[in-house]
Amino acid sequence: MKIQILIVLTLISSIIFSEPNNDMVEGGDVQHISLIIYEDLINEFFSNMGQIKKKEKKYKWALKNPRINIKDEKAIFKAEIQVKNKLLSVTKDVVGKVDISYDKENNLIIVSVVEADVIVDIAGYDIGKIDIGKHFNKSLELNGPQAVSEYVEFPLPTGDIRKVDIEVVSYSLELIDGAIKVSTSLGFNSETVPAIKN
Repeated sequence: MKIQILIVLTLISSIIFSEPNNDMVEGGDVQHISLIIYEDLINEFFSNMGQIKKKEKKYKWALKNPRINIKDEKAIFKAEIQVKNKLLSVTKDVVGKVDISYDKENNLIIVSVVEADVIVDIAGYDIGKIDIGKHFNKSLELNGPQAVSEYVEFPLPTGDIRKVDIEVVSYSLELIDGAIKVSTSLGFNSETVPAIKN
């Protein structure tokens, strides 16, 4: 009797305290495929872009350690800029805005540095604003979650061919700590292609 009561209490508590299923996207569709892209991948890309530097009339500058930080559902561009003239050198932090979007038609995750300005002064001398964002004017495009194929064909016993097209019906894009998560819900359309008669 005590064992039966213990089992019933365990089942009730597991139902009451179980976490809700958050595997749904807008519209109530099930997420079929998910892809997580970690910020380390994007930052590795930035580190392989080569040095970003420029020589102006009265000073020169170099960008160091460009990176993206993804936290609290936001993506932020960060770097350090070193500005030098003949006498002095100063290093300042750069903080910029990043847009991350998903192109459903082309199944691409697009990462764009849209703004990264820094106002620099050396020893009280105002140099002005340096627009770092324009040096990242080309967006980084990464492939989104991949289905097995855009379509699948298989023969029927009658000799006809059944073709099933696969398409993205809905998606969700989330910024989670340190990563971008894109999930897609797939839809299927099928048609029968009649057998070719000799």
